[in-house]
Amino acid sequence: MRRTTLIATAAVLLCSAASFGPAFAGDLMTGGIPLGNASNLGVISNTAAGIQNKAQQQVMGVQAGGGLAGPFGTASNLGNVSNLAAGVGNTAKQQVFGMQAGGGGVKTPFALGGFNSNAGTVSNSAVGIGNTAQQQVKAMQFGAPGALFNQNLGTVSNLAAGIGNKAQQQVTGIQK
Repeated sequence: MRRTTLIATAAVLLCSAASFGPAFAGDLMTGGIPLGNASNLGVISNTAAGIQNKAQQQVMGVQAGGGLAGPFGTASNLGNVSNLAAGVGNTAKQQVFGMQAGGGGVKTPFALGGFNSNAGTVSNSAVGIGNTAQQQVKAMQFGAPGALFNQNLGTVSNLAAGIGNKAQQQVTGIQK
């Protein structure tokens, strides 16, 4: 009778833990409920420094949060774009298209949907004497469907400092 009771108890515990979904390698183990983390980081920089230098760059980047971050997990995307012309008579030109999309939470009976954050930082600087920095950025940020919390953050800066510098920037952003 004891053996039957112990076997039945063990079977109930194993089945209840498996009903919350599989626990993947690298996930925090919490009694069968996976707490995952899916994050992406992109750093894009374009620099012309010194005397009479030119730097040109065209970039397309896509960041998508993991689809299996877990019912209580997080998905985060971080993109950092910078364009710099520094010194004397330098030119830096940059065109960037970026898209950040949150991952969907695992659909389980007790899932809260997880947390999603997208953050983008864009800077354009012409510093020194007679420098030109030109930047065009098109960015889209989408939250995760079904997530408990979605956060989209965009920060843009444009700087011309010194003598005879020109910093031109065109930014188009969509956040949903």
